[in-house]
This record gives sequence, structure tokens and C-alpha cells, in this order.
Amino acid sequence: MESKNLPEVSSIGALSSVTDLEKKSEISHEEHAAAANASKALDLTPKEQYQQLWSNLKKDKRFVLWALYVMSLVFGWGYDQGLSGVAIAFPDFRKAYGEYYAVGDQYVIPALWQSLWNAASTIGQVFGAFLTGQFADYTGRRPILYLAVALSLSASFALIFAPNLPVLFVSKLLLGLSVGFSTATPPLYVTENSPAGLRSSASSLTNVIIVLGFFLSSLTGYGASKIDGQWSYKLAFIMTFVVPGLFLIGLPFLPESPVWYMKKGREEDARKAILRLFGKDVDVEERVRVIKSELEMMDGEAHNASQTSWKAIFSKEHRSRTFVAVLGLQSQNFSGGYFASKISTSASIANAYFS
Repeated sequence: MESKNLPEVSSIGALSSVTDLEKKSEISHEEHAAAANASKALDLTPKEQYQQLWSNLKKDKRFVLWALYVMSLVFGWGYDQGLSGVAIAFPDFRKAYGEYYAVGDQYVIPALWQSLWNAASTIGQVFGAFLTGQFADYTGRRPILYLAVALSLSASFALIFAPNLPVLFVSKLLLGLSVGFSTATPPLYVTENSPAGLRSSASSLTNVIIVLGFFLSSLTGYGASKIDGQWSYKLAFIMTFVVPGLFLIGLPFLPESPVWYMKKGREEDARKAILRLFGKDVDVEERVRVIKSELEMMDGEAHNASQTSWKAIFSKEHRSRTFVAVLGLQSQNFSGGYFASKISTSASIANAYFS
């Protein structure tokens, strides 16, 4: 009896080996195909690359529209950073919250509160981004977006009607917290759901919209400077309502991230979200397969990361790449833009004490 069962066991083992080989073959084939596509992309002329990008944009135009909508919330980062210097530049702002100095015949906000005013947003952003990392995978992306909008609208309202400097500081802190949520969550939502051909372009939207926020804060400041009275600076604060308010209109219709659904094992919900995000012409099964494959890759990377330590990034083996990564991230600060946006604080303090 035992000898009769041996061939069956052997055949099962053979079938298992064949299945494993097929899986490895499929993976190998996919890797070679991806490498071939990457090599082909490198050989394209700039014109051909733009043509390919345009083709991808047309193919997934519904997703592109959703991506533009979601990323519009990042506008608050640039506008909020520009707002700090713009507000202090208004004489009526300094008159409402500052102290009178007879020497220069002007009102000046104390140096401590100027520093807190400028730091409040950054402090809030750090905590907002940290909390996004902690809770985005637990609650989903949409609840974080709702929280960001609610905080932004509440903080903007408090900012306009703040009676004194402490309330003004807390309002700016809460606005910074909302900016932290709205700066971390939209890029996460867009990049994790982007098709491979659009991912790099979608990621670049972050900086584009941040710079647009800076630019519009300057325009708002210039326009508001033509107004006399407290509404000169309050108009600049009112503009913080605009993007979150418009964003809130479309938020109930935004599907939850299909990737988040797949992480939670809710494959059927992920399929429905894919249809809403990409339209009825999308190959749902292909998108599900891609998401599963990317999640498996992420699990592998997370496992490898868990086997190392923070000390490793400063080791002789990795020291050079750590330096290059940090240098790249800090290049924007080296440009002097951050200093230029904060110079108004130093100028106001100097006017107060040396005029």
C-alpha cells in the first residue's frame, strides 16, 4: 500500500516544484520586462518622452483629475509659509498686536512673539506629518483629509478674530498642524495609486503646488496692502479658507485609497475604489495584481529595514549615500529661500531697537 502511494507523493512534489518554477519564471519575466522598458525609456528623446507622458495622461485622465484635486490641498504649505512674513509686514497687524515705540513712532511686535509666530507653523507641521505617519494606515486616507480640512477652517477662523498674541499663536499652531496633515497625506494618496508611467510626474506636483502657494501669498499681500485698516491683513488670513473650503465640496466623492483597502484585506472594496478612481475602462484585475505585487515588495523592504539599525546609515559602507541624500534634501534651504522668507522678522526687530 505504501509503495503504491509513493508515485502520488512524488507527482505532488513534482507539481509543486513545477508551480514554484513557473512563479519564479513569471517573476523573472516581469523583472526582465521592467528592465527592458526602463532601458527603452532611457533611449527616448525628450520629444518622445513628452509624447509618452501625454499618452499616459490621456489614458488615465480620470485619475489625473483626481490627483490634481487631492494635491491642491498641499497649497496650504506654501501659502502658510508666505503668510508669516506677509502679515508682519502690515502696519495695521503690528498696531493690533504690537507695542508702541515712541523712538521710531511705530508699533512693533515683541521679538519673542515674532519668533513664536514664525515657529508655530513649523512646529504644527512636524506634529501633523508625524501623526499622519502613525494613523494614516489605521484610519485610511480620507479621514485624515477630513481632519486636515476641519482643522484648517477652524484655525483660519480663529486667526481672523484672534483678540491677542497668545490666541494668534495657538491659531497659527493649529493651522500648521492642519498643513502637516494636508502636506503628508495627498502625496501619499496620489503616489501609491499612480500608474507607473505617471508616478514621477504626480510626485512632482507637491513642489509645484507649494511654490504656487508661496506666489499667491505674495500676490495676496500686495493686493491687501492697498487696503487701509485691519482688513488689510485679515484679507490675507481669509484666503486660507478658500482652498480647504473648495476641497471640502469634493471630498465626499473622493474614493478611499485602493492600496489602503488592499492592505486591510478588503479586496472587493479596492476593486470598487479602482473603478471610481480610474473609470469604467480600467483593467481592474491588472490594477489589483500590480497593487499586490507592490505591497509584497514593500513587505520585503520593511523586513530588510527591520534587520538593520540607525547606526548603519553612518557606517563606512553607507556614509556616502547618506551624505548625498541629506545634501539633496537640504539644497532648497541652501538656496537662501528660507532665509529670504523670514528676513522680515529680523528687519522688524532691528527697526524696533535701532531706529
